[in-house]
Amino acid sequence: MWLLWSAFAVLVLILAVGFYTFDTACRRKAEPEWLNEQALQNTAYEKYAKHIQTADHWLHTHPVVDVWMESQDSLKLHAHWIPADDPKGTVILAHGYRSTKLLDFGMILELYHNLNLNLLLIDQRSHARSEGKYITFGVLESRDVQGWVKFHNEKFGCHPILLSGLSMGASTVLYLADRELPGNVKGIIADCGFTSPKEIIAKVFKDTVHFGAGPFLWAADLFARVLAGFSFYERDSRKSLKKSRLPVLLVHGTGDKFVPCKMTEQAYDACTSDKQMFLVGDAGHGVSYLANTTQYRKYVIDFLRKYINEGI
Repeated sequence: MWLLWSAFAVLVLILAVGFYTFDTACRRKAEPEWLNEQALQNTAYEKYAKHIQTADHWLHTHPVVDVWMESQDSLKLHAHWIPADDPKGTVILAHGYRSTKLLDFGMILELYHNLNLNLLLIDQRSHARSEGKYITFGVLESRDVQGWVKFHNEKFGCHPILLSGLSMGASTVLYLADRELPGNVKGIIADCGFTSPKEIIAKVFKDTVHFGAGPFLWAADLFARVLAGFSFYERDSRKSLKKSRLPVLLVHGTGDKFVPCKMTEQAYDACTSDKQMFLVGDAGHGVSYLANTTQYRKYVIDFLRKYINEGI
């Protein structure tokens, strides 16, 4: 009887920690006011606060249209559409985990727009003005991006499309590399993405409590399946890129402590389509563009001219 109660107690502990892990990682939370310099303190963006405010000013001096789409699971999703005067294509941008489109892409928007590219800046599910109770680490978000591609083509025309993402947004677009997409989707730029939900959650778990996730990850995945309709084991960028037909530019900072740079290196090794990799020395998570703007811009422009529209 003692052994039975001990086993039951262990099971309850595993499920409790599993639920806490799932709930902490996935449940929607109130978002900081990122334009407030105090909110940026102790983040990778702290020293770039002025750049972010400049980007916000740029965004508010251009025509921005609110657009809405319904996801496959009936969530109302929001995006900002910024048209170019003489469009050569469209960039669909997917921001990262508990981040925003302004924080992740504000500094590069002017580059894209000056190259006559439309911008579709999406709010990922469970962020900003998009509905959703749970973040799914790119799994359901990748299906949302498929929906945005369809929405774009029906509403704005079949301009050549570049899919771009940062952090979880990078994983989001990479998970589409092996899926059937309209022919006007021409390439992917993915900055500091993780390989799979399972691996990034296990990594953060170990960093937090200093031991492996083990059965707790299994239990967390159980709650993800039951409550949020996805699995931590469902997608892996390496598997997607093995079947990719799209050209891919992968970017990562070698000083990234949150998403290890080796995850992008593994994705690059797995990729079977045209591929490039740009590693930014000592750059932290999500700040490669700010850490080496000149080289980053060169990689992006060359990629756009080669794969999206040579007239850019």
